[in-house]
Amino acid sequence: MKRLLNTLRVCGLLMMSIGCQHTPPVTSEEENVDTAQKSETQPPSTPESRRESTSAPRAAAPASRPRRMASTTPASDVAEPKVSRPATPVSTKYTLPAETTISVRLIDSVSTETNKAGDTFLASLAEPLMVNGVTLFAKDTSVSGKVLNVEEPGRVKGVASISLQLTEIQPKKGSALPLETQPFSETAKAEKKKDAAIIGAGTGIGAAIGAIAGGGKGAAIGAIAGGGGGSGYVLATKGKQLKYPSETLMTFKLAEPLTVTR
Repeated sequence: MKRLLNTLRVCGLLMMSIGCQHTPPVTSEEENVDTAQKSETQPPSTPESRRESTSAPRAAAPASRPRRMASTTPASDVAEPKVSRPATPVSTKYTLPAETTISVRLIDSVSTETNKAGDTFLASLAEPLMVNGVTLFAKDTSVSGKVLNVEEPGRVKGVASISLQLTEIQPKKGSALPLETQPFSETAKAEKKKDAAIIGAGTGIGAAIGAIAGGGKGAAIGAIAGGGGGSGYVLATKGKQLKYPSETLMTFKLAEPLTVTR
């Protein structure tokens, strides 16, 4: 009997302990009302709302500024401020057309008596050279030329002649520029009247001498002798030389266009 009673007691204790574990917690009515109100006012928690709630504090938080590292660059390596330089002017090309007149004054004298073909001479511009109002070469700009041909007057026949040409112009700034002009040519005038006067004078002198020597026949002989002497004098002398002293004004024309960059 005792064993049976003890067994029943143990079973009763076990049943009581099991019943206590399954018994729901007792809550008051006020707590139940508060819980219902909170469930109505607050929306149900969803995964999206949880993400928003967790990301909101991060967005509101101020971004952390990176710390500035102390500059260790020496003062000598610091880049210097750039200095603005003036823009390079654009160069423009100007062209003097062919047939452009070039007036010069000789610096060196030139003549058929002292010069020969191939000699050079110096001159300067008597007037500036301009294109569309732009002065390309100012007055007194140096110019070089050469003697193309020289013909001296002959003792028997032929007259003096000379031919000159400009070959180079030297601006005050920059290098010399080659140029080509048409030849400046001139021929001395023949002196037939002067030669005839010399011959006539010789004839008259010879006749006078013949008359004094012996009358009519002597006069005729003297006239012939005088005439021969006059023509001999003409043949023994040269004709007129062409001479151009310093400061002589000459005019040339360009044979080819001259392009100048400014």
